[in-house]
Amino acid sequence: MKHTARLLRPFAAISLAAVLLCAPGCQLTWPEGPGTETTSPPAPSTTTPDDTYTDEYGSAWCYQRLDYRLQSDYRALYQAVRESDGRDETVVISDSETGEEHSYTGLKIDLPQPIHTREEAQELFNAFTRDNPQFFFIANLYSYEGYRSGGTDYYNTFCLVYSMNAAERAAATEKLETLLSQWDAEYRDKGLSAGDFETELFYHDKLMQACTYAEEAAALDNPVSRYPNAFTAYGALVEGRAVCEGYARAMQLLLHRVDIPCTLVTGFDDKNASHMWNMVTVSGRNYHLDPTWNDSGRQPSHVYFNLTTEEILRTHTLDQDNRGIDTCTATQENFYQRTGAYISRFSVDQMAEIAASQLRSGAATVEFRFSDDCYRTGQTYVGSHDLLTFRVNQRLDGDGSWDYADYSTNDDYNTIVIYGEAPLS
Repeated sequence: MKHTARLLRPFAAISLAAVLLCAPGCQLTWPEGPGTETTSPPAPSTTTPDDTYTDEYGSAWCYQRLDYRLQSDYRALYQAVRESDGRDETVVISDSETGEEHSYTGLKIDLPQPIHTREEAQELFNAFTRDNPQFFFIANLYSYEGYRSGGTDYYNTFCLVYSMNAAERAAATEKLETLLSQWDAEYRDKGLSAGDFETELFYHDKLMQACTYAEEAAALDNPVSRYPNAFTAYGALVEGRAVCEGYARAMQLLLHRVDIPCTLVTGFDDKNASHMWNMVTVSGRNYHLDPTWNDSGRQPSHVYFNLTTEEILRTHTLDQDNRGIDTCTATQENFYQRTGAYISRFSVDQMAEIAASQLRSGAATVEFRFSDDCYRTGQTYVGSHDLLTFRVNQRLDGDGSWDYADYSTNDDYNTIVIYGEAPLS
């Protein structure tokens, strides 16, 4: 089975104390001299985020799992970013190891509730960026500033770094919204219902058509510097090139627009490389969805469309940074179960009927999934090219003719994907 290399943006969290950097793995270094230790905690920020945008993030996956203090800070971040259109600020970061200062375009945000540890800062940043793929211009770099009092750290300023300036953000956002509006219009024309399987399938397949895996980014040791958009929904949807993070964020953005809960899942692939995919909620049940791996064959497929936890763990490993990633046990909305392409009792006629049905619907590939006791028989039958094409073309009956020269099998999931020579002719 072909597996395309996958790539996650390297984590670049920065911890600032009195404008000194503490990178991951380093000890927090406080400056010498007066002003480091205060006699009393700093006054709370006068910034109070309002509820203007609560309907946009109130039900967000990670936001819901924060405590009340970090939820308040999340609201402040959201409001600041949401209202920063057309405005650029300069964020200066000083490296505590080298002393070098670097200036970035970004935002400095007063936190209503001070954070006290690096872990809280990371939790806040991860929750905010994992919930909001529409803020594709936020770089994977942040800092936080504050004071120490009575042996306790109080960080009450959070700095976000942007990968684009205001003009670039506006232009990119317009391009993305234009594309998404076109897709939304197509979705409405199909008369699909928000939140259901068919809607998820529609936007998944649109993403497969729009995006190609960015091999050029995956080949670099430091791809973010040259291909920052490959890690974003914008890169996947507008530029059409992305690594796994871009695919996952694009899938999340698309499903959020049609009221399908979707979050990011981080972990490792079967080669122990960092990887990202999605967890979605369809018809009230959670499933794993890996759009990158569905796009890793000769043509897109649905092998990794709505899997249980047991199934995804056959080829993936979850890391410890995930929040609220529930155990998924439902199979009703699995692609093969839902579309009738799962074969638990082998039948040549059933295979031919499934293939003909998929081809008549315009599918570029024919897909099956088998129970354990049927899988080898299915492989044998697919290998009998003349017999399969004859049986399928019998059932097409004037709808065109079909032929194939290649197929792939996946022993982890008992799936077979057949690649047609061309659409029905």
